Amino acid sequence: MDITPEQYDHWYHTPRGQWISDREFDLLLKLLNPTAGASLLDVGCGTGHFTRRFHQTGLSVTGVDPDPVMLAYAREHSAGIEYIEGTAEQLPFDDKQFDYSSAITSLCFVDNPVTALQEIWRVSKHGVVLGLLNRRSLLYRQKAGHGAYAGARWDSRADVINWLQQAGITSADSRFRSAIFSPGGGSTARVMERLLPGTILLGGFLAVYLTRQHNTM
Repeated sequence: MDITPEQYDHWYHTPRGQWISDREFDLLLKLLNPTAGASLLDVGCGTGHFTRRFHQTGLSVTGVDPDPVMLAYAREHSAGIEYIEGTAEQLPFDDKQFDYSSAITSLCFVDNPVTALQEIWRVSKHGVVLGLLNRRSLLYRQKAGHGAYAGARWDSRADVINWLQQAGITSADSRFRSAIFSPGGGSTARVMERLLPGTILLGGFLAVYLTRQHNTM
């Protein structure tokens, strides 16, 4: 199903969409814990929703995406952010050009996540944070193959470990967390979210933080 940039971005302003966005972003930012003013590349930025949120925290952010229509929307609704057309599998940037990189529910639409991860790691000086669709979740059972999730790949912690091995990324420490245990967004879902720790990897949103081993957190 084709979704326009306006429809995609509008979802984040619905009560459920805003709650999910807040939970996901808070988890990613906590894992990333970036230094003030650091540079970040948002890979597969789409309409720029999360790109703008990173920018609002004081980071120097660049967005990259292969879809010119999405990029046009992102540029129109952003200020102080550079958007560049490009693919995750062949990023048009130098080695370690950015302090950090993010890829939020974008790798699930990439045919070769290993190549994409190699590229994202290459351009990142300190760390990479990923937001993935978790195959071991209630969200997978409810939404896989439907609506905006049609054509998306659902991954697990084991898949990420396998990607790292295939990519030859041996100089990375990894941390895994999850959120959105009950995707409905109602009162029960919000209570569950407060009670269940992110270390239980059964939430619909799987967050991964990869950092070079010589860095400390």
